[in-house]
Amino acid sequence: MGAVVTALRLIPLPIRAALQLVIGMFTMIAPFLLGFGLPAAVVAVALGALITGVALAGTVDERGASAVPVSALHAFDYGIAVGLVGAAAVVGLAGDATAALTLTLIGAAQLLLNLTTRYSLQA
Repeated sequence: MGAVVTALRLIPLPIRAALQLVIGMFTMIAPFLLGFGLPAAVVAVALGALITGVALAGTVDERGASAVPVSALHAFDYGIAVGLVGAAAVVGLAGDATAALTLTLIGAAQLLLNLTTRYSLQA
Protein backbone atom coordinates (compact mmCIF):
# COMPACT_ATOMS: atom_id res chain seq x y z
CA MET A 1 0.00 0.00 0.00
CA GLY A 2 1.52 3.31 -1.08
CA ALA A 3 1.89 6.36 1.07
CA VAL A 4 -0.85 8.94 0.71
CA VAL A 5 0.30 12.55 0.68
CA THR A 6 -2.27 15.24 1.24
CA ALA A 7 -2.21 18.45 -0.75
CA LEU A 8 -1.18 20.45 2.30
CA ARG A 9 1.78 18.33 3.40
CA LEU A 10 4.07 18.70 0.41
CA ILE A 11 7.31 20.02 1.91
CA PRO A 12 9.80 17.27 2.84
CA LEU A 13 12.02 17.59 5.91
CA PRO A 14 15.21 18.69 4.08
CA ILE A 15 13.36 21.56 2.37
CA ARG A 16 11.68 22.42 5.69
CA ALA A 17 15.10 22.69 7.31
CA ALA A 18 16.31 25.06 4.59
CA LEU A 19 13.21 27.25 4.80
CA GLN A 20 13.34 27.28 8.59
CA LEU A 21 16.99 28.32 8.41
CA VAL A 22 15.95 31.30 6.29
CA ILE A 23 13.22 32.17 8.81
CA GLY A 24 15.72 31.94 11.67
CA MET A 25 18.32 34.09 9.95
CA PHE A 26 15.71 36.71 9.02
CA THR A 27 14.49 36.75 12.63
CA MET A 28 18.03 37.56 13.77
CA ILE A 29 18.59 40.22 11.08
CA ALA A 30 15.17 41.91 11.28
CA PRO A 31 15.87 43.97 14.45
CA PHE A 32 18.78 45.70 12.75
CA LEU A 33 16.98 46.23 9.45
CA LEU A 34 13.77 47.51 10.99
CA GLY A 35 15.06 49.38 14.05
CA PHE A 36 13.59 47.39 16.94
CA GLY A 37 14.07 48.68 20.46
CA LEU A 38 16.82 46.99 22.49
CA PRO A 39 14.59 44.58 24.47
CA ALA A 40 12.74 43.48 21.34
CA ALA A 41 16.04 43.08 19.48
CA VAL A 42 17.39 40.79 22.20
CA VAL A 43 14.21 38.70 22.08
CA ALA A 44 14.27 38.49 18.28
CA VAL A 45 17.94 37.51 18.10
CA ALA A 46 17.45 34.85 20.79
CA LEU A 47 14.40 33.42 19.02
CA GLY A 48 16.22 33.53 15.68
CA ALA A 49 19.12 31.59 17.15
CA LEU A 50 16.69 29.02 18.52
CA ILE A 51 14.93 28.68 15.16
CA THR A 52 18.27 28.35 13.36
CA GLY A 53 19.41 25.68 15.81
CA VAL A 54 16.24 23.66 15.31
CA ALA A 55 16.62 24.00 11.53
CA LEU A 56 20.19 22.72 11.66
CA ALA A 57 19.25 19.89 14.02
CA GLY A 58 16.52 18.86 11.60
CA THR A 59 18.78 18.34 8.62
CA VAL A 60 19.13 14.79 7.38
CA ASP A 61 22.39 13.00 6.66
CA GLU A 62 23.31 11.04 3.54
CA ARG A 63 21.38 8.00 4.87
CA GLY A 64 18.23 10.09 5.29
CA ALA A 65 18.34 9.99 9.10
CA SER A 66 17.84 13.02 11.31
CA ALA A 67 19.85 13.70 14.49
CA VAL A 68 16.61 14.61 16.27
CA PRO A 69 13.48 12.43 16.19
CA VAL A 70 10.85 13.67 13.76
CA SER A 71 8.28 13.87 16.57
CA ALA A 72 10.59 16.23 18.46
CA LEU A 73 11.00 18.42 15.37
CA HIS A 74 7.23 18.56 15.03
CA ALA A 75 6.86 19.64 18.67
CA PHE A 76 9.71 22.17 18.43
CA ASP A 77 8.20 23.73 15.31
CA TYR A 78 4.82 24.32 16.90
CA GLY A 79 6.46 25.53 20.11
CA ILE A 80 8.48 28.05 18.11
CA ALA A 81 5.37 29.32 16.33
CA VAL A 82 3.53 29.80 19.64
CA GLY A 83 6.64 31.37 21.18
CA LEU A 84 6.97 33.87 18.35
CA VAL A 85 3.36 34.99 18.71
CA GLY A 86 3.75 35.18 22.49
CA ALA A 87 6.92 37.23 22.14
CA ALA A 88 5.12 39.50 19.68
CA ALA A 89 2.40 40.11 22.26
CA VAL A 90 4.95 40.91 24.97
CA VAL A 91 6.98 43.35 22.87
CA GLY A 92 3.76 44.88 21.59
CA LEU A 93 2.60 45.51 25.15
CA ALA A 94 6.02 47.01 25.84
CA GLY A 95 5.36 49.55 23.08
CA ASP A 96 7.41 48.29 20.12
CA ALA A 97 4.76 48.00 17.40
CA THR A 98 7.24 47.32 14.59
CA ALA A 99 8.78 44.41 16.47
CA ALA A 100 5.35 43.07 17.42
CA LEU A 101 4.13 43.11 13.83
CA THR A 102 7.36 41.58 12.52
CA LEU A 103 7.39 38.77 15.09
CA THR A 104 3.72 38.08 14.40
CA LEU A 105 4.41 37.78 10.67
CA ILE A 106 7.43 35.55 11.31
CA GLY A 107 5.27 33.41 13.61
CA ALA A 108 2.66 33.15 10.85
CA ALA A 109 5.36 32.13 8.36
CA GLN A 110 6.61 29.47 10.79
CA LEU A 111 3.06 28.19 11.32
CA LEU A 112 2.50 28.03 7.56
CA LEU A 113 5.72 26.04 7.23
CA ASN A 114 4.56 23.71 10.01
CA LEU A 115 1.21 23.14 8.34
CA THR A 116 2.76 22.30 4.97
CA THR A 117 5.63 20.10 6.16
CA ARG A 118 5.48 16.33 5.74
CA TYR A 119 6.95 15.18 9.07
CA SER A 120 8.30 11.90 7.76
CA LEU A 121 11.76 10.73 6.77
CA GLN A 122 10.28 8.69 3.94
CA ALA A 123 10.28 10.33 0.53
